[in-house]
Amino acid sequence: MGRKWTGEDVSFLQKRVGSCSLSAIAKQLNRSEVAVLLKLKKLGLGNTKNATGLLTGSELAEALNVDRKTVHHWVQFHGLEATSRITCYERKFCLIDVDSFWQWAEQNQKKIDFSIIEKHTLPPEPEWVDDARKTNTEKTIKIYKRWTTKEIELLIRWKEEGISLNEIAEKLSRSRISVERRYARCKIILE
Repeated sequence: MGRKWTGEDVSFLQKRVGSCSLSAIAKQLNRSEVAVLLKLKKLGLGNTKNATGLLTGSELAEALNVDRKTVHHWVQFHGLEATSRITCYERKFCLIDVDSFWQWAEQNQKKIDFSIIEKHTLPPEPEWVDDARKTNTEKTIKIYKRWTTKEIELLIRWKEEGISLNEIAEKLSRSRISVERRYARCKIILE
């Protein structure tokens, strides 16, 4: 049988879970990863993501009917508050509090199409969301559309035939900038 867990060890474990990897915690406590994992489970801290009561970026994206990269973009560039946590197996999660999301969303209503969000998907839902749902029905929000292999082949062929980027964009129902960027990426790969 291994060493007994001291109150100091348990306190250290509780403070570090979610901010350090399992292997780092085990190393600092001079214990095996299995011992640390078992102690976490005994303490009810086995799933740090669920223990926080926060949503992952992917869960929020699913609730809002947007791509998860959109949510991560909001976090990185548009001020959506998120906490980065590490699970036992060193996987990082971007965790978002529902209340702070709603505060951010109220200030950034142009970025979200509320008409496609089901009512009470993210409780507690503020009162202003109902009004936003009604006004969003005629609003067009840009949604990223993945490039298919066929579209990429057409882009390359048409560009080689001398067709302008504007014409290609029109034929593919994409923006000129999207076509230009995709072609630049393809050109790098082809060289």
